[in-house]
Formats: sequence, structure tokens, C-alpha cells
Amino acid sequence: MIARIFLADDERPVLEGVAAAIRKRLPDVAICGTASTGREAVDGAIRERPDVILMDVRMPGMSGLDALRELRASAPETVPILLTAYERFDVAKEAFGLGVYDYLVKPVDQDLLVEAIRGAADAAAARKAEAIRAMDAIEALDARRPLLEEGLVFAALAGDCDGSRIRDYASALSFAHWDGGFAAFRRRVVAPGANPRADEDGLRSVLSYRADCAVGVPFHGVVPVFFPGADARAIAEAAQAALLEDGLKGMSAGVGPKASMERLGDSWKAALAALGEAGPGGVAIAGGPGGAERPLEPLPAIAAALSAASIGDPAAAAAAWASLPDDRILQAAVAGAVAWSLRGDAEAVVEAAAAVSSGAVPRAAFNSGKPGPGYGTAGRAIEAMRVVKERYAEPLSLEEVADRVGLSAAHLSRVLSSETGKSFMEHLSEIRIAKAKAELASGRLSVKEVGAAVGYSDPNYFSRAFKRETGMTPSEYARAADREDT
Repeated sequence: MIARIFLADDERPVLEGVAAAIRKRLPDVAICGTASTGREAVDGAIRERPDVILMDVRMPGMSGLDALRELRASAPETVPILLTAYERFDVAKEAFGLGVYDYLVKPVDQDLLVEAIRGAADAAAARKAEAIRAMDAIEALDARRPLLEEGLVFAALAGDCDGSRIRDYASALSFAHWDGGFAAFRRRVVAPGANPRADEDGLRSVLSYRADCAVGVPFHGVVPVFFPGADARAIAEAAQAALLEDGLKGMSAGVGPKASMERLGDSWKAALAALGEAGPGGVAIAGGPGGAERPLEPLPAIAAALSAASIGDPAAAAAAWASLPDDRILQAAVAGAVAWSLRGDAEAVVEAAAAVSSGAVPRAAFNSGKPGPGYGTAGRAIEAMRVVKERYAEPLSLEEVADRVGLSAAHLSRVLSSETGKSFMEHLSEIRIAKAKAELASGRLSVKEVGAAVGYSDPNYFSRAFKRETGMTPSEYARAADREDT
């Protein structure tokens, strides 16, 4: 398999020498691009997605280390090698902290260079193979997870004599606990012709984002859910948050006490008893032999956030959300519900909940006035393009735009590619060149001034970028436009 390498150095003789060594001694490595500035290196690596990038530390505009910081977010799959004319410990330390495979000092010995490139290419191949294996493992577990969950619930309710089946199922599901508690979910009014497994699938989809749990097969319309290691209060909070989701509205839940592995059946019976005390959309916690506790009431802040979202007031919804207790499960559920109410976009719901889970503010829930049917994938691509069109003349980076639309640079890069078929740099270059063509045709500015006006601080880079897009240099284009006018 051919490995692809990108070369970045502001010294043309160094670039040519490295390229010659690669072509002569590394037939299984192809050069996919070169750059003479840090910005060109970042843009080129994002565009080409090389396996390896060989980069100088000191380059005009942006240093190699700064470029690596940006690439770490935008092209994490690329393995970097750093070149430098100065052997400094502090630079080397920072470089290795940024994931650099090797650190070479100029003038570079060809044997060391070849060895470093081969090693980095092997590291890139191993990284890709590991990512594929991880994805395959996740997909395999996801495919059989419902069966494992149903098996665990059945073993717990059927009375596993020695606990071996419960332990086996729990281990396969990567649960750290064998004890825990049960919740019983029921929909009081079932629509004619409704899929009897729809609530099971809906609960699995919603609850799996909030807590470790195993969802079982419905028994006479009641869905059993086991929460390993959780006590009744934690289960009740997860259940209450889940019942705010559109697909689960109208269901109610009863929660049993935490029990040892041998007594999980008792937790289930208590959950069933508590279910009778819970009204539609409510959750009741079993209080032991004396019956159920008072049903868990929705927090006023939840009602305030959802009410504000229902009338299209994201600022009020955000303020109500900020007053919720410090409980990420609850916060994620409410953020997702607000995002759906304001946007009607499933992508925005997932992103809002994921943001809360990682400790961030759920921008997808509270951003107002964004274009498109929602502020999910399509809306974010449109918003990103709006930012690029407004700020094309600035030294704009993928990270800055990603921050504006509430995504990571890598995520925005994937979103733009999937939604528009073009990368961030392709969009930016397209807009800049279109503006440059209009300015050159007008004749008001010099070629250098036009380049600066549309975001190219380096005239040589502007000339190369313009010719790559149009087939002509800026000067040739200006002369041709002038001839057409006359």
C-alpha cells in the first residue's frame, strides 16, 4: 500500500532534496503536496489528508508547532515528523507533546530521514488499522447488544441460582456492577396497531445515553430496565429525564430499590408495585413494604425551560436550563428536549446532549436565528458557509469557524464534506478567488492589493492559488479582462 506524505519547508533546496531522497529510496511513498508556509501546510494537509507530514519548525506566518496544534484537531490521523535547524530541548519536548513521531535536525542524514519516514508511515498504517478494528468491535457489540441486554434481564427475573449467567451477561456488556435496581415502564394508552417492541427500542435508545442499563422484552406492556450499580434515586432521575423525550411521552415508570444480585427479582416486584402509583409522564419510587413514595415531580426549571422553548424563546430556555441542579443526566435530557422543541432536528438533540455530557454548554439547544430547518448537520454547514462568506478576507481558520457553529474542527470538516461535497479550504478558496476575479476585472487595485483584500497576505501563495483555480495567474487574468473591456 502506498503511503502519502506532505512536505512543508520554506527553503526550496531542502524541499527538493527531501523529495529526491523519497523518490529514490522510498518507492512505496508518494508525495501528495508541498508548502512553504505554516498556513499552506495546514490547508494542504486538511485538503490532502496525508499519512505523514514532514514539517519545518520555522516558517513564515505560522510556525511548525502552531501548525501541528491546528492539525492535531483538523487532521488527527496524520503522523507528523518535525525538521529544525536548531536542536533545542524545549522545542523537542513541545513537539513530542503534540504527537510528533520524530524530530530531525538539519542538515538531515538521508538514512535517518528514510528511517523516520518509514517508521511514521508504519505508525499511520497501524493507527488506521486500530481505528478500523475499534469500529468493527463497536459495531459488533452494538449489533448483539439488545440480545445481551434481554438475556441479562431474563436471567435476573428468572432467578439465576448461582449468578453465573448474570455475571456473564454483565461482563459482555462491560457493566462494572452485578447489583443494582429495576425500573418498570408502561404506556397507559397504546395506539391501535402500535409496534409492541417500539417502547423497548425507544427506551434503549434514550436511556443508553444517560446511564448503564439493560432493557428487557416487554411483559404484558411493561418494559423492564435494569440499572447496574444504581440506587433508586439515580434510576428515578434517569427515568424522569427519559420521559421528557417525545417518543416516550405518556409513559410512566416505577422504580424499585437497589438490591444484591441474588435479590434483583425483589427490586423488580417493587418497581411493578410503584408503577401503579405513577401517573402519565410520572415516576414513582417504591418505599418498601409500606408502598410507594410520593411520585417524583418535575423540577420547576424543567417546565420553565420547555415552556420557553415551546414559544421560541431560546434566551429564556437557556436561563432556565442554567438553574437546573448539577446533574448532567438531567441537564442533557432537558437540553435535548429544548433543542428538539426549538429546532425539530435530531442532530441538534444529539449534539446538545453530548455537549452537556462532556461538560460543555449545549450551543445546539440555545443558538437562535440559525438558517435551515434545524441547527443540526445541514444548518451547521449553512452557518459555517455564512461565516466564510462574511470573513473570507481575514486569516480565517477551520477552528475559528468550527467554534462559531459549536463543533470541533474535525467534526465541521466531516459535516462540510458530507453536506456540500467540498472541504473548508475548497469553499474558502472558491469564495476568495471569485472575489479576486471581480477585483482584477475592475482594475481598481494592483495584483498584490487584490490578494491582500481577499485574504492572501503572501502574494506568491495568492498567485499559485489563483492559477490552480483558474488556469491563469492574476496578472494574466487582469490583462485578459482588460482586453475584453476594450
